[in-house]
Amino acid sequence: MDDINTLIQKLEWDTPVEEKENAIKKLQFVNDDELPLLLQPLTKGHWDGAAEVIINLGYPRVESILPGLLIWIQDLNWPGAHQISDLLREIGDPLIPYIKDAFIQYSDDQEWIGWIFELIVDQWNTKQITQIQNELIQLSKGRANDLKALRTLLVHRICPKEAIKLIIQEKKKKISLEILELEQSNPGMDCEELQREFSEVIFKPECSRVYYKQNEGRFSLCNHKSNLQHYLSGIEDLAREVSDFV
Repeated sequence: MDDINTLIQKLEWDTPVEEKENAIKKLQFVNDDELPLLLQPLTKGHWDGAAEVIINLGYPRVESILPGLLIWIQDLNWPGAHQISDLLREIGDPLIPYIKDAFIQYSDDQEWIGWIFELIVDQWNTKQITQIQNELIQLSKGRANDLKALRTLLVHRICPKEAIKLIIQEKKKKISLEILELEQSNPGMDCEELQREFSEVIFKPECSRVYYKQNEGRFSLCNHKSNLQHYLSGIEDLAREVSDFV
């Protein structure tokens, strides 16, 4: 086989079609110890081609690079991420140890863990979910993807409905208190007025930069309040789901 680095170079999006397809075919014979070289190689222009090679290799050939494939879906805007997520979803049980590890070590990475839920875990059956129940329970205690974890525990009947209700009520009580304390400690905070004033200068780059700099503290407070309110809204939505769940 040709040098693997040379073949990977030919995976770039603007490589002539025939030359690129030939490289993809030859890379099907890559050695196992060279598989990591296919993980998001060189530039983003090469990633779609690398993903195609990996998809063609399939499982179990790609078993040794499963952790790297999970990392690939940290951002679905990355080339090849959707194709890789489809492969990961099909793999099923062999992926469980790596999902557990991600949930434990990167529980505060809201976007990545969120994609793992949406693209993989949400498609699993109850037997598979049961194998990650401890990690789900741990996630449910935090504030990043905790609602996704609680919803999963509910849908697969791993935790009693009433227990989940109590957890949600406690979360709602706590976040409502945080919002109240934020408002009380900043009585002059008017986020609607701030946004209204900013909208008047947003199309004037120099003015908008100056305005933002002068009101950076206010923007920070309003963003924090907005995040808390968004989280509270999610809690309330889940509370309704739990009430309707049979």
